[in-house]
Amino acid sequence: MQYLTIASAILGSALLASAAPTPADLNARACSVAYPQSIGFPINYSISQDAGAANKRDDAITFDNIPAGSYGCQLEVNFPAGYPITSSGNSQVYFWSGTGASKEQVGTVNFASSPVAATKFVINSFTCAPTMSYTMSIGSETDAGSVAFADTKDAGITMTYNC
Repeated sequence: MQYLTIASAILGSALLASAAPTPADLNARACSVAYPQSIGFPINYSISQDAGAANKRDDAITFDNIPAGSYGCQLEVNFPAGYPITSSGNSQVYFWSGTGASKEQVGTVNFASSPVAATKFVINSFTCAPTMSYTMSIGSETDAGSVAFADTKDAGITMTYNC
């Protein structure tokens, strides 16, 4: 009986080892990246408001290049080390989806870059659609604040998918 148990264990291990992929068979998964709709780069974002939400300046962002059948859309912000971002006051930014009564907050971020390392923020994940649009606004209803930066192919807001 012990012989049968030992033989089964050895045979099972051999079958598992032969089915396991070798390092040469493994490929790193790469995400696809969509960039914001624009006429060209850089896209200069400037989100601001005065105290009491007066003189509010929101900014919109649209991704209209998500292929049908894509999955795992993730709104991200990436900045290389030392990337210039101008901010003052309460510079926390809310991301909104939809308009009017159907508008809902989908994320919050403080745009910042580290002087020594790349910075990545994940705003939120969504079900992919061919067109995905958001509005960015200063998060406070009372404080003055502003944030501005240039969005390029190497820095700024992207939508990753198919990861």
